Amino acid sequence: MLDKKIGVDELIVCLYDGHYHFGVAALVNSLVKSNFKGFIHIGYRGVLPPWVKQLQMIDDSSFFVTNDVVIHFEMIDTDINLAFYKPYFIAKTFRDHSLLNRVFYFDVDIVVNAPWSFFSSWLEDEVCLCLDSNYEYVHSNHPWRKDWKKLANVDTNFCNTETAYVNSGFIGITKHSMPLIEKWMMLTDKFAELGGSLKKFFQDGHISYKGDQDLLNAAITVSPNIKLSLIGKEGMGFTQPAYLMTHATSKDKPWDKNFVRNLFKYGKKPSFSEKNFFNYCKYPINLFPAATLLTKKINLFLATVLGRLIGY
Repeated sequence: MLDKKIGVDELIVCLYDGHYHFGVAALVNSLVKSNFKGFIHIGYRGVLPPWVKQLQMIDDSSFFVTNDVVIHFEMIDTDINLAFYKPYFIAKTFRDHSLLNRVFYFDVDIVVNAPWSFFSSWLEDEVCLCLDSNYEYVHSNHPWRKDWKKLANVDTNFCNTETAYVNSGFIGITKHSMPLIEKWMMLTDKFAELGGSLKKFFQDGHISYKGDQDLLNAAITVSPNIKLSLIGKEGMGFTQPAYLMTHATSKDKPWDKNFVRNLFKYGKKPSFSEKNFFNYCKYPINLFPAATLLTKKINLFLATVLGRLIGY
């Protein structure tokens, strides 16, 4: 257990499989630059990333990134999409580490821009979240919320009147607020029991359950006593100034994307979040060979310049 290796009050957690290990490395690099010190707990499927060979090994699953930052890998056994596994992994982390009081979860297509001291001071008794890029406002009587309340089978007179719709890519939470995570898991279980898929997502506003994010917002809806501390769309770099994080939410991730081809095929120029990813590719973890990184940066630069003329 990590709390036997070092006294741990605060952990960062994330999940990955496949090529998303590139996102893990960039996230870790950004956390080092933010002056984070402590443990990063990584749930994974498949194999360990090839870049762990660059790090000092502690044991088969733990490595020093720097003298002050340790990453620990835990293999997880689930066949659902890892996005739906978030609340279960957060809950398991709290259960497994008795001294733990604070958990920060990050999707691995996020990098951190702010000093870590900002995050630490942000998380007190409230749950820390950011607004979504697409649905920042969902009224308390919105049809989605009505469906969420039905799924929870609760008295609608005792529901949260929150109208914000949050992005599930980041959450900061204390042990005190674990009832929210428990409701998130309960609603995910009920959704699956009623035939909902935990393996795919939908891009359809007519559907009340498009993915794990709706289930988190549903949990907030039926948690009347939960306290939230919210930052707007700028919190994930969806609008400027992107002072806190950037979240590369497009289907093709920046480490795997041909930006010039994407520009000519879809007319989309590189986003700020995609460009920001490349600020965290070299230290302390080197994501790519030098020639590969140079090629990717040239591709990004050309797409950015051409995008001023033909992109949106």
